[in-house]
Amino acid sequence: MTVDLENCDKEPLRFIQMVQAYACLVVVELETMKVRYASENTVEVIGKRWKDILDRPVQEVFSFEVTAQIPVGLNREDGFETLNPIQAFFSVGSDRVLKNVIINRSENNLLIEVEGASQFLHASRYQQMLSRAINKIQRLREYDNLFAETAAVLRQVTGYDRVMIYRFDKQFNGEVIAEAHGEGLEPYEGLRYPHTDIPPQARELYLKNRIRLISNVSAPPARLRASGEVGEDPLDLSPAGCRGVSPVHLEYLGYMGVNNSLSVAIVMEGKLWGLFAMHHYSPRFVDASIRNMLLFVGQIFSGHLSLQSANRYRQENLTRNLARLAVGEMITKTRDIFEGLTHGSHNILNLFEGVSGAAIKFEDRFEEYRYAPPQKDIKELIGQIADRKDPESGLVFHHDNVGNDFDPFMDHCDDAAGVLIIFLNPELTDYVAWFRPGLSQTITWGGKPEKQVVVAEDGTRRLGPRTSFARYVETVEGCSAPWTKEEIDLAMSLRTTIINSMMQRYSEVKQANEQLKKALEDLETFSYTVSHDLRAPLRAINGYTEILAEDYGSKLDEDAQVIIQRIHRGVEQMNSFITDILELSRVGSGGLKIEEVEVSPLAGEIISEMRAVYPDTEGLDLKIQPDIPTIRADRRLLRQLYLNLISNAFKYAEPNAEGIIKLEVGARPATDTKPVVYYVSNTGPAIPEEYTQTIFEMFSRLSTRTDTEGTGVGLAIVDRIVQRHNGSVYVTDDRLGITFNFYLSPDTPQ
Repeated sequence: MTVDLENCDKEPLRFIQMVQAYACLVVVELETMKVRYASENTVEVIGKRWKDILDRPVQEVFSFEVTAQIPVGLNREDGFETLNPIQAFFSVGSDRVLKNVIINRSENNLLIEVEGASQFLHASRYQQMLSRAINKIQRLREYDNLFAETAAVLRQVTGYDRVMIYRFDKQFNGEVIAEAHGEGLEPYEGLRYPHTDIPPQARELYLKNRIRLISNVSAPPARLRASGEVGEDPLDLSPAGCRGVSPVHLEYLGYMGVNNSLSVAIVMEGKLWGLFAMHHYSPRFVDASIRNMLLFVGQIFSGHLSLQSANRYRQENLTRNLARLAVGEMITKTRDIFEGLTHGSHNILNLFEGVSGAAIKFEDRFEEYRYAPPQKDIKELIGQIADRKDPESGLVFHHDNVGNDFDPFMDHCDDAAGVLIIFLNPELTDYVAWFRPGLSQTITWGGKPEKQVVVAEDGTRRLGPRTSFARYVETVEGCSAPWTKEEIDLAMSLRTTIINSMMQRYSEVKQANEQLKKALEDLETFSYTVSHDLRAPLRAINGYTEILAEDYGSKLDEDAQVIIQRIHRGVEQMNSFITDILELSRVGSGGLKIEEVEVSPLAGEIISEMRAVYPDTEGLDLKIQPDIPTIRADRRLLRQLYLNLISNAFKYAEPNAEGIIKLEVGARPATDTKPVVYYVSNTGPAIPEEYTQTIFEMFSRLSTRTDTEGTGVGLAIVDRIVQRHNGSVYVTDDRLGITFNFYLSPDTPQ
């Protein structure tokens, strides 16, 4: 295959039919389980010549300890991921050598890599290294400290000369945002590198194979040889860690003086965020177990980075939302969009940093504040935006160098190089616009960003790597500070607020804002992550108390044994509490699947379950109305609602004057003012009127009996389910004594 390197973006990296010298590659056809490709260095690595193993069954090339794992990996959902590396002995010359075997599936082939194995890498040390690195990363709470500390941890674990955290921008230019390096090495932190240094096809490969080792830049690679039974098309080597390296990239590393590099992808939300980029200035082999460890650390770091970013975004978003809500409240209060957006402590001129001016166009009125381009130029710009027919542009438009793409603004680069517009109607005639001045931006590159054209002796031209990495400072004119995603999100939110404020009554907007605030509070309080972290120490407490009871129970006095029992009960109660919290968070997520649900069979099924849980209620006088009307609801949530109400009745029901405990499930017929009301009633004293609303709040419990189970979350779940169905729930003291009533209206718009 001819490789045209005139443009690095077209270099077919995954089809380079070479294998790095530290490993050999054997490719097995799945249909026949015969070897169809082998690298020329098999004799040095596994003691067998490539010519002798082509077209041979895999069982004749590898020992049973390897081949036995093949059907296991093929039948696993995660493939060979948890099996790799497989350790096996190979006879190389007169020596019997331990090797690591790494198997990956690529379409209709198995790619089997064999490389050296470190006999001194003990499992316990591996676990300690892994644990230390992960624990240190997870203990970091400050977003800004995360990068420098992680670079230091990785250098300590790997022993590399330089460890960098490399982040991509929107154009995939890279920046070294943190590093740890040995003494005497020039710092790279803060340097930028052009997107051409890591072209698109290389970035794509990082998403498929997230760790990349180049063991020895100067070691000649081994060619991959093919059987005559396969075609001439090159083999896709994307999954192979030892696949050959682009000659351009080898030159690039050579110019940097780097002899070994190891890169680990940092992936967020399925996109390549950046890399752990590690350099060593002498050849170095990194064992597969260490590479797996680094891959795992990369995954942990990506998750922790996502969590840190989400926390920071949530805090900043809360502040921005408060400002947005203040603006919306002012609009509602004044009933005037112009006064509402420009008066008050929060207004459109201080909503975003570095704004030079703003403009509002609503109906037949246009107002500008501080500096804004003439209305005719804004109108012409909006006309060109409309011509693009970009769906997002019908809602929001943003640009940080608008004069470069839109002629009307070429004369406004000094004061309006950046533009952000939210449109208030589909015709794009009503809008709010912000403007930012042009800035001189200084970018420090790690060498001049342009690549050079290399001309060979035969006249062939190709694109070569940059040969200089001396600091190169570039000044960029005419761009404003970029509009961040958070600012664009805030502008979009403000658009919604403006529309709602002008179209709805103040009480409706206030109610929507309260719901948003409540949802944010719930997200903070009842997130799955927090609940998961709470369970971990509980399991430890429970485990240690069980060990204490089993191993030392005979040596403890009666008081100590009682304390152990109380610890167990406490752990069980806390587990129940966490389960309820998780259930509450699930109620608020996901869409509703509305259908007709038969209530009587559902209630009967739940009561049967409750009888097994509460065997001491054998004498319960139970009544389920046989003709309860069907109800339109989400079946899963409706079952949860009845489960909480009926279990409440089992737990708190008390005998009536005749000494009988009763429970009734039924429905009240619809009236002119109210739909069918469903109820669960049980005997017991009435709930005081002042508590009839608070019992539906989180953690609210009226029972003072310490032996009564419960966490105070069940009725809050009921209330949340009813709200999601646009209904209402309330308590009365009729029927048997304590009666919980509810109705649902899922088809009624909120």
